[in-house]
Amino acid sequence: MRRARSAKTTPFELHSRWDSSRVFHSGDEFFTALEAALDAAQGRLDFESYIFATDRIGQRILAALARAAARGVKVRLLVDGIGSSAWTSDLRKWASSAGVQFKVFHQPPWERWWRGAEPGPRRTRLRETLRRLNNRNHRKVCIIDGRAAFVGSMNVIDCHVPSLSGAETWRDTGACVEGPEVEVLARSFEWVWFGSLRRLALRLRGAGRRDESSELVRLNTRRRQREENYLDLLVRIVGSARRVWITNAYFVPDGSLLRALAAAAQGGVDVRILVPQFTDVWFIPWVASAFHLGLLRAGVRVFEYTGSVLHAKTMVVDDWALVGSSNLNHRSLLHDLEADVVLPDEKDRTSLERQFMIDMESAQEVTIGTWQERPWIERAIGRCLLLFRYVL
Repeated sequence: MRRARSAKTTPFELHSRWDSSRVFHSGDEFFTALEAALDAAQGRLDFESYIFATDRIGQRILAALARAAARGVKVRLLVDGIGSSAWTSDLRKWASSAGVQFKVFHQPPWERWWRGAEPGPRRTRLRETLRRLNNRNHRKVCIIDGRAAFVGSMNVIDCHVPSLSGAETWRDTGACVEGPEVEVLARSFEWVWFGSLRRLALRLRGAGRRDESSELVRLNTRRRQREENYLDLLVRIVGSARRVWITNAYFVPDGSLLRALAAAAQGGVDVRILVPQFTDVWFIPWVASAFHLGLLRAGVRVFEYTGSVLHAKTMVVDDWALVGSSNLNHRSLLHDLEADVVLPDEKDRTSLERQFMIDMESAQEVTIGTWQERPWIERAIGRCLLLFRYVL
């Protein structure tokens, strides 16, 4: 952590800016803007989503994609084999009839077997199957004509849309960005879309430039990117001067992040962590609470959102703001594909700050006293589950 502490005097000035950007805290606004962008696309649409349901919002987005394909736009849809497993069969049939290219990322082996795929050598098959099952595409990105992109943590499913789900709507955040650095997201989509042999052929021809993160786009398709992004985050937190405001749905941090947050709080920085009180993975709040006591003793303020399921992943560190799909857990750090964008514009940062304070009104602050009053069985189960945090 010596390197991180030296960042106290290091400026984190960004040299890049989006041509335009907008933050969404409502699924109705997000998907309305997305539909309009899909209808305005002229050349190509690349869409990837961890969950793509064929419910009401899914049908609306599929209809917009079909309209685009009908007018000659090249449309590619990539969904995750686990996140979208309930709908891949219907999506495949729809794509075939709509003229849309469709792929499933790391399709579960049982689905391949049902479709009659030929098995490989037993040892290779088992090792590859376990790796693919553990590595998921958790990104939620739609790229329009290589110039604009919708990003964040909103899957294509009704629970993100207030007009469809009412009081049960999940609290989430997304963004639309436009500018040359969207090409970084486009190259990453290309890299994930093609298999390893095609990637090799592209690279040998000099056409397959590897995707790289940038000042405004943070990707983790390669281990080096994961390490650089995480080190940058730790340095920013320890080097913060005023605030570290984090909203995260699945908060299962490692020791380095815990120490960075504690160091910032002990240095007088306003460090606040907003996590869900209940979520779609029932045991995650119990696991997250296992970290609360140490953070509270270090001066970090912890809040549990009670309004509904909290699914957003946002961060404001001084004047640096981030929105995306990454959780602060081992899955995002080590296993899953994620995509986040930095938002340098003051209006976007102000929007995130305002929403954070609104969320505070629907949250309960955790204190050492309230933490100690929790049922011993919850605390015990949370600590036991920490043994499996590598895959959480």
